[in-house]
Amino acid sequence: MEYVMHVDYKTYNMADDMDSKKELGRIPEKRRGILKAITGKIVSGEWPLGEKIPNRVSIEKTFNASSVTVQRAMELLTADGFLEPRGRSGTFVSKNPPYLHNYAIVFYGTPKRNWSAFMESISSAAGKLKLDNRSKIKFYYDISGDPRAKDYGRLISDIRAHRLAGIFFTTNPFQIAGTPIVDEGDIPRVAITNSKGDTRFVNVILDGESVIEMGVNYLVDKGCRKIGLFLGSQQVNSFLPTFKKIVSGKGCSCRDEWIQSVNIGSAFSAVNVVKLLFKLRKEDIPDGIYIADDNLTPHVLEGIDSSGKSIPRDIVVSSHSNFPATFDHPETVKLFGFNINQVLKESLKLIEMKNSGRKTPSGISIKACSEDEFAADYARD
Repeated sequence: MEYVMHVDYKTYNMADDMDSKKELGRIPEKRRGILKAITGKIVSGEWPLGEKIPNRVSIEKTFNASSVTVQRAMELLTADGFLEPRGRSGTFVSKNPPYLHNYAIVFYGTPKRNWSAFMESISSAAGKLKLDNRSKIKFYYDISGDPRAKDYGRLISDIRAHRLAGIFFTTNPFQIAGTPIVDEGDIPRVAITNSKGDTRFVNVILDGESVIEMGVNYLVDKGCRKIGLFLGSQQVNSFLPTFKKIVSGKGCSCRDEWIQSVNIGSAFSAVNVVKLLFKLRKEDIPDGIYIADDNLTPHVLEGIDSSGKSIPRDIVVSSHSNFPATFDHPETVKLFGFNINQVLKESLKLIEMKNSGRKTPSGISIKACSEDEFAADYARD
């Protein structure tokens, strides 16, 4: 049986073309000055939401600009959602401007490069997230420090033009530290990190230890006492000590040869590693396996299947996953991880708290859940 990871290329293509109408090339200096001044008045509250703005003639005189230049500036501000023309009644400040309702989700990769099951879960969940009619989530891909990336310039432009209410980084943005994306403007920023140490943004910490506890507990409850581990090579230093401590605390063993580190870039190699594992003497084969990285899960399951082994008859398997899960798996494989819907909702809530001037924590911690718990929560929504 082949276990497949699902990638939503449709979502990617739509997002890749998002707001292409706004990418109009270089904006003349005079028009850029008008745009900056008017958005500044709106964002600062000098021009209140829903209020009528000065007429075109007045704006032309203020900026010593031609009617064509002012008209083009008004069109851009209307397209961006800052202004609302009402025919003969004049032009009004929008009651729902973008700096209050547009949220950016920043990915360091794209679905065709440097992608992961975690990013796919976020992409899928964000596309289905229930927002009010005024709000919109915008995707920015390939934000990894290369200023030549298409969305890199688009994101900086949106930050400087006050088109965003907040920014959500899907990973710690250390690669773009010191850039306008991290440091410029008063836009609230939220990031998935490992600690509350970085005060430039609110830290959303996924409690990795709670995932391990749930995965190992399931194996122990099923009678496993010899537990193997598959993990990504990038997880070895941060993950392995905690895993060994938890397994030892349950009175179980975990031999070195049962711990297999696989480079995510060549995750398919896990198939052959599993086959080799099952060539050991029966007494030297673990009776349970925990998969710490869901990018490996389809390949580990394929390796078990290719070895002629059955779950749970020959071996019990639990795996980390983020929900919604991005790969097919038999019901006999139990998944434990994070509810990405909850991660996104909590992140948006933190952004709204900051925008409303309320006291915001420096970070929050999110506990793991089982796939069954996620399904029940999803049904309630």
